[in-house]
Amino acid sequence: MHRLATWLMFPIAACLAAGPASAATAHPELVIRGIRIVDTLTATASPPRDIYIRGGSITRITPARRTARARTQIDGHNKFVIAGLWDLHVHLESTPNPQLKPLDPLTWYAPIAMSYGVMGLRDLGSRMEPILTLRARFDDMRRQHQAAPILKVAGSSFMGPVRWGSFDHVFVAKSPDDATEQVRKHAAAGVDIIKVHDFLDPAIYLAITAEAARQGRAVTGHLRPYTGPVEAMAAGQRDFEHLQPELFSYCTAGGQARAEKLYNGWYQGGPGYFERTMTALYNDAGCKALFGAMGTGGATVTPTIGSRMPPSARSLAAAPRYLPTAQLERCRQYAESMKQVPAADGEAYRATVAKVLMALRAAKVNLLTGSDGPPENCAVPGLILLDELDALVAAGLPRAEVLDAATRRAATKAGVADSGQVAKGMAADLVLLSGNPLKDFGVLLEPVGLVVAGRPIDRAGLEAMRREAGTTAAMP
Repeated sequence: MHRLATWLMFPIAACLAAGPASAATAHPELVIRGIRIVDTLTATASPPRDIYIRGGSITRITPARRTARARTQIDGHNKFVIAGLWDLHVHLESTPNPQLKPLDPLTWYAPIAMSYGVMGLRDLGSRMEPILTLRARFDDMRRQHQAAPILKVAGSSFMGPVRWGSFDHVFVAKSPDDATEQVRKHAAAGVDIIKVHDFLDPAIYLAITAEAARQGRAVTGHLRPYTGPVEAMAAGQRDFEHLQPELFSYCTAGGQARAEKLYNGWYQGGPGYFERTMTALYNDAGCKALFGAMGTGGATVTPTIGSRMPPSARSLAAAPRYLPTAQLERCRQYAESMKQVPAADGEAYRATVAKVLMALRAAKVNLLTGSDGPPENCAVPGLILLDELDALVAAGLPRAEVLDAATRRAATKAGVADSGQVAKGMAADLVLLSGNPLKDFGVLLEPVGLVVAGRPIDRAGLEAMRREAGTTAAMP
């Protein structure tokens, strides 16, 4: 048995060129030798292990041996491995500005995100036909053991009469009957989840949740401005997107009125208005009582806290490489607008976010990971999720819990039973790292390699994926 001096390189273009036969026969068995498996539940790393992979799945894990009977081998000594990360809040086939047409996620978003270790995506609001077509393309590629992420989709977001903005990914429900019929159509089309958005009056909202239950679909989305979390949970919604603004509003009496006032003034308050308002809305006793009820009821919150904070220095540095020209300009404008927020307001807001997260954790509300980062807000695919993980740790959440939220718990919430863990029988979607992420998330920025749907990609392959995606972004 021989050890490969370097891994076989499979950039996205090569994967697309490969037919079903070549994909199925290229690697009858793969073994990663002598690697340490990161356990997010115990916050430990195993002794060196050999991981055997066949047909896109992990077939066995053994103590490391001097030799391994596998034709293709990866040297994992002095390296660590985690399951592929999940971003549970993305919008792949939508844009708040119709003039900024989304780039093809197959050749742009997916390769960049995977190069940062993100192998599971949940799209919560996109144009229905394109997002379902994209999911089918990804599923077909994975069946052929080609590099593609797992994708779960909501289809269109359900929204009431739009008060501002322009959306190409929403269904505006005009009546309960209208909403009921559209939920049925979404379910028949094969969406995985129903997404509720803004301005839904109570009768329409209840029609959506009731029909979603009949169709066997969970409901996730926004609260504002008419429905608080307790009422939403009574209607069957257990999953909530975004920590702010509306969740803060319901910590004291008059939450609905407070949420409405906050929402109306969101874009008119000037620099620091959002941060000052969020800080003022937080009520320690009220929030703990509310979160206790949510935890008892089995609520899940995907906070997306990074989407309301200044872009990180590394995202700003990476943006020129990956964002199209128009979106890069929007990124610059967004970064400048965030600089206008008074430092004291920003600091107070971050401290409040930390208190809220720790209160949710104490109440045993299931916290998960999602970015909700449109490119015009400097969100580089994949990298924006790593920014979210860092923000959660900075707020006080233990590193192992954050990593567990991005892998095992995220996959469970997405309904993918064979994802999120490095164990026998699980999908071979693996991120190989130069160091232990339980000590430093910085190692997530530059994986030494991946295994995607059972297929290895070395460091040179990752760079090729990034380079090709950057070229796509730079095209007119």
